[in-house]
Amino acid sequence: MKIINQKINQSFSFLALFFGVSSMIAQSNIKIVHKPEEPLKEKINNQNSLNFDFIIENNSKDTLQLTRLEVLLFDKNNVLIQQKFLDNNGTAPSINTIPNRQWNGAAKSLVFNPFPEVNTSVYKLEYTFTFNDNIEVKNTVIPTDYEQVKDFMLPLKSKLLVYDGHDLNSHHRRFDYEFTPIHQLGFTSNFMRYAYDLVVLNSENKKFSNKGEKNEEWFGFGNDVLAVTDGEIVALETNQKDDKQFNIPALKDNPLVLYGNYVVIKHSKNVYSMYGHLKNQSSAAFKIGDKIKAGQKIGSIGVSGSSFFPHLHFEIRNSITHEAEGIPSYFNNFDLILGSAKKTIKKGAINTGDIIQSK
Repeated sequence: MKIINQKINQSFSFLALFFGVSSMIAQSNIKIVHKPEEPLKEKINNQNSLNFDFIIENNSKDTLQLTRLEVLLFDKNNVLIQQKFLDNNGTAPSINTIPNRQWNGAAKSLVFNPFPEVNTSVYKLEYTFTFNDNIEVKNTVIPTDYEQVKDFMLPLKSKLLVYDGHDLNSHHRRFDYEFTPIHQLGFTSNFMRYAYDLVVLNSENKKFSNKGEKNEEWFGFGNDVLAVTDGEIVALETNQKDDKQFNIPALKDNPLVLYGNYVVIKHSKNVYSMYGHLKNQSSAAFKIGDKIKAGQKIGSIGVSGSSFFPHLHFEIRNSITHEAEGIPSYFNNFDLILGSAKKTIKKGAINTGDIIQSK
């Protein structure tokens, strides 16, 4: 009996060793990095938001399936604050909120961080990715507090709808620079990570008259676009038609082609404001190198470039290259309109769906 038990124990030990070694080999074939390397803490109300991506690379011939993702959140003293996870449990598994979870052999793809809202005390986040139910790979993220150096005013004076911001579901947030056609154009990061699409509303909170089929039926078409603070124009285009068209191959040489007509203003080192989809010839009075003052008109709302309807695309970024990363932005002195009530904001963030007006 002792001999049989001994053989059974030896068999279990061998299997444990075998699967342990196999798991280690599998782990070594999986590379996970996050971008940007130091994600920025965006301040929204009484919480911080973390807007970053994971790039997951399978360097083996095996098929990998992400079956669980867990994050542990720690304070500066390495004390656990919170724990969150997505897994395969339940009739509608939460892991399904990550659409691309399978790597068929050697492949690389992007996963958007699915846990953006964090407590203000968070210092470090430890992520554990589980593949095929038994292969674990960890990634540690230490974000950086973001402080805006200059005060910004809103770039439009009218009543505005934040049609699309950069929350988890926004198209600005979900720019996949690892998607092959995008990557082949030279993009290596998300320049519009903290962007806004701003649409002018009338007194009845409508965006357009009639059916909005003509540019002129949109209340914002032709409205003045203002510089959010002092700076110098470093990039400019004003000759594109208001026809919702742009030259996709040209993005390889100039990533700003996406915006049709645009003005980019440099405010300080690695801080640029971008005003996109401007009206044809509305910035014709300016040239690169011009000094601009806060509140100065720099163009008008148009529908040039990659635009479905007249609106202003606004973003803060750290450069004008294919490697540009987005930066958060906070605005001074505006009203947040809440139906028949309103709340005055001295300085704060704006979000998708907000109705706001500069004071």
